[in-house]
Amino acid sequence: MELLDGVWGHRHLSDAALTTRIKEIRRAVDDDGTRQQTIKNVRGRGYRFVAALVPVPSSPWNRPEGDELIGRDEDLATVVEALQRVGVVMVTGPGGVGKSTLARAAIDALSASAQIEAHWIELAAVEADAPILPVVARTLDVELDLHHPEPTLHSIARREALLVFDNCEHVADAVGAVIEALMTVRPSAVRILATSRVALGLAGEQVVSVKPLSVDQAAKLFVRRSRAAGGVWDPDEVSPVAVADLVAGLDRLPLTIEMAAARARSMSFAELASTVAARTPMLQVSHRSPVRRHQSLDSLVRSSAELLDHRLRAVLEDFSVFAGAVSAGDAARVLVTDDFGESDGVIVDLATLVESSLLVADVSGSATRYSMLVTVRTVASRWLAESGRETDVRRRHAEALLAILTTIDDALRTTDEPEARARFNGLVDEIRVAHRWARTHAPELASAMSVALFQCAHPILWHEPAEWSRTLLREQSVDSHTALPGAVLLAAGLAAHTGQLEFARVHAGALRAASDGRLRAIATEIVADVALYEGDLELALEAAAELRQLGRELGDPHALAFGCVDAALAYAFAGDATAALAELADVDADEFGPTDRAWLAQARGDALSVATSPAAVDAFSEALELGTAVGNHFVVSVALTSLAAEYGRAGDTARALETYLRALTNYQRHGNTTHAVTALRNLIALLFDLGDSRGVAVLAGALSDDRLRRSYGAEADRIGQVVAETAAAIGPVQFDRWFGEGQVLDVEQAIRAAQGFVEHHRG
Repeated sequence: MELLDGVWGHRHLSDAALTTRIKEIRRAVDDDGTRQQTIKNVRGRGYRFVAALVPVPSSPWNRPEGDELIGRDEDLATVVEALQRVGVVMVTGPGGVGKSTLARAAIDALSASAQIEAHWIELAAVEADAPILPVVARTLDVELDLHHPEPTLHSIARREALLVFDNCEHVADAVGAVIEALMTVRPSAVRILATSRVALGLAGEQVVSVKPLSVDQAAKLFVRRSRAAGGVWDPDEVSPVAVADLVAGLDRLPLTIEMAAARARSMSFAELASTVAARTPMLQVSHRSPVRRHQSLDSLVRSSAELLDHRLRAVLEDFSVFAGAVSAGDAARVLVTDDFGESDGVIVDLATLVESSLLVADVSGSATRYSMLVTVRTVASRWLAESGRETDVRRRHAEALLAILTTIDDALRTTDEPEARARFNGLVDEIRVAHRWARTHAPELASAMSVALFQCAHPILWHEPAEWSRTLLREQSVDSHTALPGAVLLAAGLAAHTGQLEFARVHAGALRAASDGRLRAIATEIVADVALYEGDLELALEAAAELRQLGRELGDPHALAFGCVDAALAYAFAGDATAALAELADVDADEFGPTDRAWLAQARGDALSVATSPAAVDAFSEALELGTAVGNHFVVSVALTSLAAEYGRAGDTARALETYLRALTNYQRHGNTTHAVTALRNLIALLFDLGDSRGVAVLAGALSDDRLRRSYGAEADRIGQVVAETAAAIGPVQFDRWFGEGQVLDVEQAIRAAQGFVEHHRG
């Protein structure tokens, strides 16, 4: 109680608020909530901190101890002050000048003085002609329909958050359009910090131009980095004039200084100075010429690469296809060929490139992860294109991602799901780049990736891979069910989530006879879901039985679990609680991963709800906790809807309203319109109990579209009764007026209207 009073004072603290804070803490400390290595759930008591105390690892928001900015105090103060005053701050300057480092320092400074929700949006891996909104949406955990982006933009703009767009120059137009759209939302709570070599030219943006270091500052940085490199010579014994000449030749850019200082391990100062002096572009550089700056950086990267043998130069070039940080094992799948050696040597090669400042090593995790600076990638990728090997390397990259995704897909269906989900989350940039290349150059490879992506993306309502599949299907003039079945299934899964039930039923149904067992299982799962949505309970039971059989044949725990779940739900929706519980009676939940256990708990809750058992609340709560632990937005939203309905039936109006609001917000963020319709229908009953005739009539009108997920059974009877009693109470004229207001609303607009009704009753 002392802790609660100290943090929240005497304000009311709901269970939802506490759960949200714990989730944020777990996310911050990289705790998946299932293994509970940091924060443990203690049933009946609360939460316990159980992790050992260790040093804080590096992150986008902090720098190693003693690695303070040199010569940037004034720039840092300007950026921090501007962020507190205006909506958009641009940090501009040449490549290598330290824009990203300054942005991180600004976040550190703001975090020290105020609580901020900051999101780092790395754009270096985004190809020049690719859209950036999907990257923004995934970073903020908001779903996106590329054809109707307005709801996503509105949802982002209203968050009190700081968005940091890093490395914008190659996608400047796309970034400018997104930022402009965000800032035009009224009211807009979001603030923007962006780094780019050029300003975006937006109305109201404040530009902070970062210049190269002064000679003294550049010399100080060079001496410090040379000493840290552990060179064979003492930087303090070098003439200050000689150091000043050298850093001038390096354009006084922090990046070039860092790269040159790393040579202290392998070159004398005289040799280093001679090498720098021999690079004419470095000596002739004008600080007002971005072209010459590019030449300077190109020259330094080239000079570093010239110290490599042929094999290491090829490794450097090949590494440029990676979008982000990767382990040595994953890199070996792409870098190793018969010409360049065995995979055991890759880690040595990568370490050599790190020592040459051509790669960056992150040792904060259990395994070292390697990445390439944007400036180095620009040069190395150009060399790869000139080498004539780019197509082969990119194909190996895509094939490697397919193999990794297949392994992840297998693990997601088991008790190893949390670890597999974490691995997948770290590869999103790589997947995005690889799938985009494959869609153009190897469509069947892209489709195979889509098969492996289904379990990765569909349950968490990440719709971007399905949009990739839709693009692939539009661009290929082939029999898609035969040539591109993975793309068809991802598109069908998205259709099931977004209310296009006929498309989902037809296209998934066509693949129930596929020769590949995994394809049949995915197709059958979609068919069973759609049958439940449409009230075809006979088809749902048939598909559930088939799914269970496939689970046994394939050794697939997920298919087996969902066969039981779908059968139980079919019986529960038919009002037969006994049969529903019988389907779940012999299932050992401990054999399945958190997602499947969550759905088993959800199905048990639905059966218990039909039986009017108060234990339904515990089952739905278990589904909610398990789904939250692995970021499964699908089951989380469904569990919230079910909990809200249970609270409403029990007369706990305050908790019902709060839970409906959470559910609706989840549906809004993640684009699950099919299940949002169920939440809106259930909410009608609660609004009726609250005497809100307008809310009942408006939502009834919004849900009268025959194309939406249909209502049947006890749910349909209850809604029909509520609507009829409301119409009788207020009269046909008023009812028709409010009903008509609802009829013009789409599902997204109906969700916003429902949120308004809920907020009104919450006071």
